[in-house]
Amino acid sequence: MTGSDLVKLGFDPWLPPYLLLGLMILGLGLTALYARLGGKAPVARLCLLVIALIGLSGPSQVREERLALADIVAILVDRSESMALSDRTSGAEATLRALKTKLSQVENIEVRVTYFDGGGAGTALSTGLNQAFADIPPDRVAGAIVISDGRFIDGEEAARPFPVHQILVGSPKERDRRIDLRSAPKQAPIGEITKVVVRVEDSDPSVPLTVRVGTELPQTLNVPTGEDIVIEVPIEQRGLVPVAIETPGVAGEVSTANNGLALSITGVRDRLRVMLVTGQPYAGSRAWRNLLKSDPSVDLVQFTILRPPEKQDFTPTEELSLIPFPTRELFLDKIDSFDLVVFDRFTRLSVLPDAYLDSVAQWVEGGGAFLMLAGPSEGLDEGVQSTPLQRILPVQSRGEPIETAFKPTLTDRGLSHPVSASLAAQSDTWGKWLRVQPSDATGDVLLEGAGEPLLVLGQVGRGRVAAVMSDQAWLWRRGYDGGGPFDELFRRTAHWLMKEADLEADRLVLRSQPGRLLIERQSSQEPGPAQVTLSGQTYQAALTAAGTGVWRGESQMAKPGLVFVQSGDKSGFIVAGIGNPNEARLLTADPEALAAPQAKQGGGGVTWVGRAGTGPLPDIARLGKNQNASTEGLGLRRAGATSVTATSREAILPPWAYAMFLAALALWGWWREGRRMIAGRKSF
Repeated sequence: MTGSDLVKLGFDPWLPPYLLLGLMILGLGLTALYARLGGKAPVARLCLLVIALIGLSGPSQVREERLALADIVAILVDRSESMALSDRTSGAEATLRALKTKLSQVENIEVRVTYFDGGGAGTALSTGLNQAFADIPPDRVAGAIVISDGRFIDGEEAARPFPVHQILVGSPKERDRRIDLRSAPKQAPIGEITKVVVRVEDSDPSVPLTVRVGTELPQTLNVPTGEDIVIEVPIEQRGLVPVAIETPGVAGEVSTANNGLALSITGVRDRLRVMLVTGQPYAGSRAWRNLLKSDPSVDLVQFTILRPPEKQDFTPTEELSLIPFPTRELFLDKIDSFDLVVFDRFTRLSVLPDAYLDSVAQWVEGGGAFLMLAGPSEGLDEGVQSTPLQRILPVQSRGEPIETAFKPTLTDRGLSHPVSASLAAQSDTWGKWLRVQPSDATGDVLLEGAGEPLLVLGQVGRGRVAAVMSDQAWLWRRGYDGGGPFDELFRRTAHWLMKEADLEADRLVLRSQPGRLLIERQSSQEPGPAQVTLSGQTYQAALTAAGTGVWRGESQMAKPGLVFVQSGDKSGFIVAGIGNPNEARLLTADPEALAAPQAKQGGGGVTWVGRAGTGPLPDIARLGKNQNASTEGLGLRRAGATSVTATSREAILPPWAYAMFLAALALWGWWREGRRMIAGRKSF
């Protein structure tokens, strides 16, 4: 750093600036008035005013001793996940060391190093540049050097008025076989075939592609590269349908992290069809009907038994005639078209033959959903449990109903089950029910009261069942004794029965982090270790208890890729070992992201140094402050910033000099006025 002196004009006024301004205005006004009244020496008076104001302003000579400051070069090192996936991190560090050595040989250069990484959408260079220059004065910036793979999401936005150079850790001849997901639906109607469109990018004209849907055996196809490939996925039931697509790695490939992808498609119905069978009309019938009708996606079919066959009141048959209810069509021919069947206070009557009820039981065992709302007839062995439906129920009644006031409470299972866990915080405010049917439960008891199960969930075959062992739940909806979460609890129960993915209590959840696979298993029983399969090799991952009904574990991933995980009867796919999928989409180094910004503003060049970072670095050139960097070499501008180390001030004239000037001007004015007066008398 070298020093220099700067001399400039300064002022040290004797009076405050506002007083000087007032004196100037007053003086100019008096001088103008003097001239207007015929004064003989207006010029002398004006000069007298100017000299007086200059003297009062205290003009001085200011001398600053300045020290030249070093120009600052910011080196940005890319630490995004794409660098780690392509094994370029060590190469970037090797390049950084070599670059710092080279810059240390340049005079008047200060180096600052900043590490930046990728965000949710990818690596943002603008964010990294803003971070690097946040505490650097703009007049000291010589330029920026970015050590990365060139994969940015904001190349155009990263333009700067100073040179931005790229040092690419990689080679322009790199190869990366990858699968791009072109389109895939989040949901698809049950019973239809949906389409997933992918594209394989590679230098080979065709590659093998393996597709696995759910637990079916994988299928391998030979597909062309660079073209959209349509994969048909049948949606056969409600819930998640996992799909895994993979192509094998190839010799010399940058990384296999993007050779596979995993996705899930949720099977749904355009409209949910629910059948509500009410056996004994009561005050709660409307509450259940309104609950089911409150969902605009539900089509409700209600079957209410208003007059049992054994009732004899001598009413003429023609006066009882209603539109015939299509019981055979609903319970035999079209039972498969329903998503949920609800029996509310059902009483065994000859209205529904056992063949119809057996059809419902078979439908549930094949994947249907059934909800029983118990009434008094269950205690008399005249309800649902006295029909063929008994074999699918998760409870068995015993004795007559208990008539007593009680407050429903969540069981330990209810506190952890997705259907009811979110309701625990308000459980102290719940109102009372007045009746419960004693029973023995074989399923998961979520709610209990008076020492008896109230809400029991179970599975039978491929279907699901639930039983509410009281006909008093509607009191919550009416607000009795403060009410309770009637709508929320039983809406979630209905959606669990219809296999909504977010309410699954027995499920396998997989998450990916850089270098790790996280496994979470939710189950009512200890699941044991999970089986993890990657690239044809299978190993175990231990799962430990992390709460009621929750087990967690993790597996270190030697390399990222498509992983198949099996835990009991649950399985899943995931591309593991990656934290941000956007970082793995393209893994070859790219010099184009900053090409346009470099040309438009401060310029900059591109240098390839190989994946190991050992390639030669270009020479460093110093540029003028406003000179654009060339595309060759590392051009860094001379910022020329300085800092003041000392100042001195010296008055231009001493006070007595101003006094002499003022006296001389006063005498000159007096002399001019005297001459004019003598000349006037002579002429007179």
